[in-house]
Amino acid sequence: MLYSKFCKMACASVTSMALLSGCGSDSDTEEVFTASKLDTAQPIIWIGDFNNFDDAVALMLVAKDPRYTVELAVVEDSFNTVAHGANTVYNILEWLGNNETQVIRGAYFSPEEIHYGANGIKADNTAVTNETAVVNGVVDYQLPNSNNNDTWNLERRNVMGINLYGQYVPGPWRDNGSTLYGTDHLIPRASQDNYHYTANKGMSFEFEMAEDIILEKLNTLENAVILNTGKLTTFARVLSKASDAQLANIDKVIMMGGGFEGEQPFTEENGRAHNKGGNIFSHPSFGFLSDFSTDQEFNILLDPLSAKISFDLLAEKNIESYLVPTNSTDLAKLESASIGELATKNGTPEACYTSKLFSSIREFEGGDFPGFDGSPTGDFALDAVIRLWDIVAALVLLEPDTLEMDTVQSYVDVDQLDAGLEESEYRYDPISFDPTVGKTTLTAVGSGEKLNVVLGINTTAARNAMIRRLLDSTNAAETGPSCDE
Repeated sequence: MLYSKFCKMACASVTSMALLSGCGSDSDTEEVFTASKLDTAQPIIWIGDFNNFDDAVALMLVAKDPRYTVELAVVEDSFNTVAHGANTVYNILEWLGNNETQVIRGAYFSPEEIHYGANGIKADNTAVTNETAVVNGVVDYQLPNSNNNDTWNLERRNVMGINLYGQYVPGPWRDNGSTLYGTDHLIPRASQDNYHYTANKGMSFEFEMAEDIILEKLNTLENAVILNTGKLTTFARVLSKASDAQLANIDKVIMMGGGFEGEQPFTEENGRAHNKGGNIFSHPSFGFLSDFSTDQEFNILLDPLSAKISFDLLAEKNIESYLVPTNSTDLAKLESASIGELATKNGTPEACYTSKLFSSIREFEGGDFPGFDGSPTGDFALDAVIRLWDIVAALVLLEPDTLEMDTVQSYVDVDQLDAGLEESEYRYDPISFDPTVGKTTLTAVGSGEKLNVVLGINTTAARNAMIRRLLDSTNAAETGPSCDE
């Protein structure tokens, strides 16, 4: 105790590197836990925002599996900052023994957001690279990843664009998502030097675009899986710039996003004929008369153009692809008993943590709310809010047979923003201006290999698989919360 206090005082009061290294030196630091992975483990490039509970739990499931290694995590800007998502990735990966993943920032803005610029003013001629970036024929300006502080002024970002679509996430959801509903402190902090967010160092950029870093990985990786659980801005750029040799190193692509009106379970026989497949709950059009639905799902709405480009290029380039829409996740709910199962005595730290995470979400949503109209169990959070979105996408990779997937092979169209937003009365409200922007539909029009659209799963099997994997002792965390008391 006295030695600990002395070290803290000394480290705070002196600048000598010799003394600093003496307090908490390498000799006093425990060795970082390393998960056991198979020599044949398949590499994953994961693109997402990592800014909510489903991202975090999905990452735990994949990180534990010996058959896969997360080689690259690309954190995209969505409704929270990249730093929040990156730190979630760092902490979970190190906690579960995945210590060599490269983490980078993805693309910031959709092409439309670049077009409108800050304050809605067109942002023409504001490219931040020496050459105009073109994505499948569409002019696009993005910010590069940075490793030093002497090449570009961050103030330039202020004229680059507005968060045209991400505005639909209310402030409380942003705050709670970024702190994992007040539970992120229960996950041990990453201690490795390479697992701390230093993407722009506060002032400038080095010119290396996210898609170029991904393509560098694809030069050497074989049989890689692309898992995309956020918007498709970065991935559209990858597909647009990739060579045939690089694309040949992709085994399959799994994406979470979209929703299809008129397909199960959004049908009259299920009493949900008014559900349009979307989940933009903050927009006035989301309400009881539409079965708590809009025409848009968040990941697709955040960049409809890049989604359309990605779906078209995946088909044209004959890449095996799976799209996990709200049709397969809307009934993938948590049950109150699941929270108790995850808190099993002598369970793993990650299972205990997930129990606390889900409990916190339930509390945020009002907990037991029997007055909710139409609620099957009288629990608003469980019946109407919590869905296993990205968790289902991860299980499509990890346990496709368990899910008993109902898939259709189809091309997918994405409704694009109508012209004239900047002159309209809805300058900053694209959904009111164009109610179907971002809507996904199945179509026979296209070329190449059709996408595998997962329209249904065994939701009970999915929930049980999540619980079973979190409780599994294989590659379980060695530290963290305990539910034994």
